[in-house]
Order: sequence, then C-alpha cells, then structure tokens
Amino acid sequence: MNGSQNLMNSIWFGEKPTLSQSQIKENLLKAVTETEVILNLIELYKIGDFTQTPLLIQLMNHTKDEAVLNLCIRVFLVIATHDDIRESNNLRFLGEGTEETINTFASAATTSLSLHIIPYLLALLEEWDEISDTSLIIKDSIGSFLNFEEQIGEEATVDEIGDFYYKYCEKHETGNYYFQENLAFPGDLAKKLVQRVMIAANNEEPLSMELIPSLLSIWSGEKAPGDFSTIISASNYKDFIEYINGLSMKNWEKGKKYFYGYKL
Repeated sequence: MNGSQNLMNSIWFGEKPTLSQSQIKENLLKAVTETEVILNLIELYKIGDFTQTPLLIQLMNHTKDEAVLNLCIRVFLVIATHDDIRESNNLRFLGEGTEETINTFASAATTSLSLHIIPYLLALLEEWDEISDTSLIIKDSIGSFLNFEEQIGEEATVDEIGDFYYKYCEKHETGNYYFQENLAFPGDLAKKLVQRVMIAANNEEPLSMELIPSLLSIWSGEKAPGDFSTIISASNYKDFIEYINGLSMKNWEKGKKYFYGYKL
C-alpha cells in the first residue's frame, strides 16, 4: 500500500454539495476509481443520505490503497451507528492492517463516540503492544472514553482495562454517544472552544485545539473559523463567537450523534 498520500486532510469533509441527490448518485455510478467512489459517498452523506453505507464498508474492507482506506476509516467512524460498530464483519480490515492503518483507526476511534469501539481497541492493544507508538495511540483512545489510567494506573494490562471497561458499561447507557466520558453534546464542546479562544486572544496565541473544532465542523456541517495553528487575535476572535452563537441556535440532543446537521 502507498501511505504517502492523504485524501481530504482537513478538519472536516468540505462544504455541503450544491449538486442534487440524483446528480451525486449518478456521479457515484459513473465513478471509475476508488477515490471517486469515496468522495461521492461523502457528498451523499453530507446531504443526509446514508443508504450507501454498505458500499463504504465494502470499499473499506477491500481497497489496497492506503490513502483510500484511511479516508474510509475516518468517514466510517464519524457516521457509524452503534449497530454498525458492533457488527465485527464491518471491520475485517483490522485483522491485516498495517501500522499506519491501525494508527489511523485508533486515533480516529474517539470520533465514533461509541463505547462499542472499545473491544476492538483492546484486541488491537493486545496485538500491537510491542509497537510503542501504536500502543500509546490505542491507550490514549481508550483513555479518552474511560479515563482508566486514573483508576487502575497507566501500566494496567489489557485484561485489567477490559474488566474496567465492562464495569464501566454497567454504569453507563451504552445506547448513548459519548465524548470524553460525557454525553456527546455540541454545546459542551462549544464552551470549551470559546474558553480557549478567549485565552488565546489575550496573548495572540495559536488556537492549539485540534479535535473540538473538527468535531463541531463535522457535526454541524459548518466549518469552524480556525484550526490548531490559527493565531487568535482581536481581529478574528469575534468570528468564533459568531460561529458558536450560530451553533447554539440549532436543536441538538444530548447523547446523540450528528453528521453535517443530520442525526444518525
């Protein structure tokens, strides 16, 4: 596989399409390359048509192009329901994934918002435990859901983390979607974003925040006005305030998952 190319290496998946649903479907039928297939699938998802998710899963499990696979993984995790994730056949590619593939999956697993992703991460941790960088990414991803290190220590074994996970699930409604141990809710992320913006603006520092602007952009379909490296100053911090105010006008439900404004 060729891992030198990144597809759609951005905090979101681009503007909402101007083409109609029928035009996008026609383009999908005419697609010649795997890249054209995944890009047209994304366009469908951005208008709330998720009927072609089985095609995404098929592509994800059969492509030999690392760049296509990595994009498939990122897209799948942000649109996948609990049922999609629980179906292990959907994630067969993990069994023969390269280090880059496993790193992509583990780092993006947080965006699934689903506690049902943890068993896959535990299995990968056991398999990749001797690869320090990969095992660290996997542990960080598990920790973002469970914060297990605070309870059982950072040297906890896979079995110990697994036991902690099952006890954790007994105390939480696994039918909900979670971000950093809390019910997923754009309003909570918006508060964290505005707090960081105000601090950064006072010192004209970079935003230095990666995941939250990305998730808000993907959930809402409206791109955040800056990313990790954006210098926040008096001239642009108001853009963030207006952005957050716009998000607050929408109807969001706690514990639900969204893609470009559509509830999954």
